[in-house]
Amino acid sequence: MRNSKVLLAGIIILSYVLPVYGGSSLCDAVAGNLVVNCGFESGSTSSTIDNYTNNNVPDLWVPNAAFDFYSGYNHLTGFANSGTDGLSIGDDDNEAVPVLSQTFSDNAGTTYNGSLYVAYGGAGDGDTNVFFNALIDGAPVVSLDDTASGNYTQYTFSFVGTGSDTLALQGNTNPSEWYVDDVTITGASLPSATPEPGSTLLLACAGGAFLLRRRFVRQ
Repeated sequence: MRNSKVLLAGIIILSYVLPVYGGSSLCDAVAGNLVVNCGFESGSTSSTIDNYTNNNVPDLWVPNAAFDFYSGYNHLTGFANSGTDGLSIGDDDNEAVPVLSQTFSDNAGTTYNGSLYVAYGGAGDGDTNVFFNALIDGAPVVSLDDTASGNYTQYTFSFVGTGSDTLALQGNTNPSEWYVDDVTITGASLPSATPEPGSTLLLACAGGAFLLRRRFVRQ
């Protein structure tokens, strides 16, 4: 299993020996997206943890030691949902779990919506121990197993902000890797506020005058 996975990783690495950075991803057009380098198009950086170096860590994301340990599995890849690049992640089932994370500031008490596209490179290979998680502050918000599609599929989630939260991507699999792209987190709603009585009366009068003046057509 190890040899077959190393061969697959080698083929993928050859596919991006000369990557072209600076492409545009779907997530770049999402207004208010809190995730930086959401489509993994900003290039790579080098990371060394516990004497293991990974020279192809997505810029502005933070790896753990397991991510750096097997750089042949965990890296930027040309297999993208949109744009030029995506993320490859996934050590073997019996190995430490690689994690790539990003911390962002938000508003405490505000509900946020998240979305990401994930493809499973080992789809149909029968690895029942495979898993992928997207987590917010350590709590899974998206969890996938061997039934995940080999094609990029959108998964959504929501959570309530605390003021500073961490999104983490993790996964293991023996055949091939997990692939991730177009990650977004946007505010869904703000904490409710009770308007002042004067403001409420003004809005009611304005609304009544508007209805008397004209009808509107639903588009």
